[in-house]
Amino acid sequence: MEKPIIFESEGKNLIGILHLSEFKNSPVVVLFHGFTGQKSESHFIFTRLARLLCKEKISVLRFDFMGSGDSEGEFSDMTLYTEMKDGENALRYIKELENVNKEKIGILGLSMGAVTASYIASEFNTTSLCLWSPVAYPSVISRRLTRKIKKQLQEKGKAYLPGTGLYISDEFIKSTKEVKPLRFAGKYKGSVLIIHCKDDTVLPVEHALAYFKKFHQQSRFSQLTIFEKGGHTFTVEETEKEVLNQTVNFFKTTLWGGK
Repeated sequence: MEKPIIFESEGKNLIGILHLSEFKNSPVVVLFHGFTGQKSESHFIFTRLARLLCKEKISVLRFDFMGSGDSEGEFSDMTLYTEMKDGENALRYIKELENVNKEKIGILGLSMGAVTASYIASEFNTTSLCLWSPVAYPSVISRRLTRKIKKQLQEKGKAYLPGTGLYISDEFIKSTKEVKPLRFAGKYKGSVLIIHCKDDTVLPVEHALAYFKKFHQQSRFSQLTIFEKGGHTFTVEETEKEVLNQTVNFFKTTLWGGK
């Protein structure tokens, strides 16, 4: 069953879709989208994943962060800290649901969503964590800004980001320099799957390798898959199929027993 839901985060209504398995006491996976993304994500890959997981008796919550998609708030007010708070409130919403297993929770983060995903998995000690094309060093965003954008941020506190149709704030850029997701990864004790593509022009594969190295410190089980082609959001047909297949099998194995 799929149904629209609303939950509150720091005074804002966040909009999501709950894919509720018919199996009572089912495990549940929460999906965190990337920068300028939304709850369906590029070529609806989050929607496809959620439906595949639901067929495997796993419930799924996908939602829009504050200021993204259909959720309340302005994108220009978004920071890594607001997204981490949204993640906390998403977990609290999950823990209030009936007919889901609060002890069997999986997390998935795409791109910048991996920052919140790693934080939430570590903070809430979730069973498993999957990262797609993850951002390990958020400060990479500030290093790519033009002088014009940096000047606007300094003078006005926000700036238009060409190619996105959106404004970002100086507070957001500050958060990308302060938040260190690899520190969260180093404390996580659950099972991990990381997927990245060599031809990702947004983030080099070194981000995935850095996570993989950190997860080895504490995680119960960790796996890294690197595809030759697929880009940042797996837009090559065969790669997308394999990414979905590996991700579904990973959550089936970790949430229904096994690793």
